[in-house]
Amino acid sequence: MMLMVTLTVISSHAAEAPKSIIIGALVSMTGPDALTGQPSKHGYQLGADMINAKGGVYVKEYGKKIPLELVFQDMETNPEKAIGRAEALNSRYNAIAVVGTTLINATADIFEKNKLPAVTMLVALDSVFERGFKNYFTVGKLNSDSAKGFVSVLDNLPKDKKPAKIALAVEQTEFVTELCSFVKKEAAARGMWIVSEGKYPMLSPDMSQLIMQAKNAGAEVFLGAPVPPDAITMLKQMNELGYKPKAIVFNRATDDQSWAKMGDLVNYTIGSPDWVPSINFPGVKELNDKMKAQTGEDANYAIGPGVASIQVIAAAIEKAGTLKRDKVRDAIAATDIMTVTGPVKFQANGKRQDAIPVVTQWQNGKTELIWPDKMKTKSFIYPRP
Repeated sequence: MMLMVTLTVISSHAAEAPKSIIIGALVSMTGPDALTGQPSKHGYQLGADMINAKGGVYVKEYGKKIPLELVFQDMETNPEKAIGRAEALNSRYNAIAVVGTTLINATADIFEKNKLPAVTMLVALDSVFERGFKNYFTVGKLNSDSAKGFVSVLDNLPKDKKPAKIALAVEQTEFVTELCSFVKKEAAARGMWIVSEGKYPMLSPDMSQLIMQAKNAGAEVFLGAPVPPDAITMLKQMNELGYKPKAIVFNRATDDQSWAKMGDLVNYTIGSPDWVPSINFPGVKELNDKMKAQTGEDANYAIGPGVASIQVIAAAIEKAGTLKRDKVRDAIAATDIMTVTGPVKFQANGKRQDAIPVVTQWQNGKTELIWPDKMKTKSFIYPRP
C-alpha cells in the first residue's frame, strides 16, 4: 500500500506595490481664476518633482519608495464643475489624497462623504472650517489670519502715529464680508474703530459714494479686498476726490504683479499674499533659485503653499506607512513638520495652527515684506507720502 502525501507550500508576501501614488489636484486652469490656478499647478508639480527626485515616498506596507503622480482636474472657475471633478478624483482615479485652491471650497462635502483627505491652499473662508469636516485641511491663512496681520501692522506703529479710524470698502461677496467682520473685531481689540462701511457690487464703475463716506468720516486707513479693476477705480477716484488716507489696504488686488508697472497710482498699497519668496524658512531660498532658473522671475505667491501641500501629504503617507485613506487622513491631522511656508500643524477643525499672516507693501514697483516684523525686508512706510 502506497501512502500519498501532498505537501502544500504556503508562501507569504506583501501585496504588489502600485507604480505610483495618485494625488488629485483641483485647480482652475481656465477661466478668470486661471491667474491663480496656473501658478498653483506649477507649485504642486514642483513639490512632487522634488520628492520624486529622491525616489518618492517610502511606504512601509510595501517596503519601498513609490513616486507621486499628480492628476490635475480643471475646475474652469466654475463651482458646479469643481464638484464633478472632485467626484472623478474619488471614483475614477481613486486618489489617496487631494490638493486644491480657491473653488475647492465648493467640494468640501464631496471629500467628507468619500472620506478623501484634502489639503487646500489659497482658500480664505473661515466658515468652511466651522462645519465639522474631518477630511478638510488648509496649509494657508484664512480671513481671520489676514485681518490679524493687517491690524497688527497698524498697531505696531509708534503711539503718536497709530491710526484710530478705519474705513471699510465691503464688496458684496461672502469672502470680503467675512474678512471685514474679522477686521472689525481685531481693530476694536486694539483701540481702532470702524467709522465707515461702504458696500458695493464687484466691478462697480463708480466708487465715489463710499470714498466720500470714508473721507467725511476722517478715516486714516482705507481697507478692502477688491479685484484689481475695482482697486484701480478706487485709487483713481480717491485722487479725483482729494481723499488721501494715510494707508490703503487692498487685500487680493495687490497680489497682481502687473502693479509693478503702474507707478505712483499703486505705490504704498498694502496686501497679504499667502506667501512670499523672501520669507526666511528652510528651503525657501533653494526653491526660489530653482524658480528663477526656470522662469527668470521670483517664485509666485502660490508656489510656496503648493510645495508645502505636497510636503504635508508625503510626510503623512510615510508616517501612516500605508495608502489607506483613513490612515493617511489621521496622519495629516497629526502633522507637525517644517515646510517652505513655515511650521505646519492643524487644529481639530482643519485650520492651520498659528498661520503666518504675511503682509506686504508696494514700494517703488516692488512688493516688500513688512510683517511679520522680525522677517521684514523693508519697514512699513506710513503715512503714504
